[in-house]
Amino acid sequence: MKSIILISFLLILAACNSNKPMTEEQKTTVKEEGSVVVNELFDAIKTSNVERLLKLLENSPDYAYIVAGEVYTYDQQVEMASQYVPNIERQTFITKFEKYIIIDPSCFEYIWQGDNGMYMKTGDSTILKDYLLAYTFRKSEGTWKLVLGHESQKVPLPIDTTMMQ
Repeated sequence: MKSIILISFLLILAACNSNKPMTEEQKTTVKEEGSVVVNELFDAIKTSNVERLLKLLENSPDYAYIVAGEVYTYDQQVEMASQYVPNIERQTFITKFEKYIIIDPSCFEYIWQGDNGMYMKTGDSTILKDYLLAYTFRKSEGTWKLVLGHESQKVPLPIDTTMMQ
């Protein structure tokens, strides 16, 4: 688990490496543009639109997507999404928390927490409570692309609390 967090941190540093102070106007611009690309990403996920989803991913060696204890490269993510997403009829998202972290004029992180409803074409469904997403976007040639994604779900810690009484 520590290695996944370390990998995530190092990828963010590699993806976003400007140290110039930003003006409030620059921060506002990044957040406005960022909210548009985040909404595009969520719309693609909600409607299981694989083509639209894949267009939002950065095809680069820096790309990584962490989910269910695995780290996927761009090619692995394309393969996984192409096989898995068409089986999902739709998804819903109920936001409990979100935050934009503006790193520099060409990079921001979006953090989301909430409930994610998944409705499969088979008729099966589930609601993932307190689901967490962390997405890092990088702007290249005027276009925002996802360069690092991380999904996880809150789980109770398996510890003995009797000593705390």
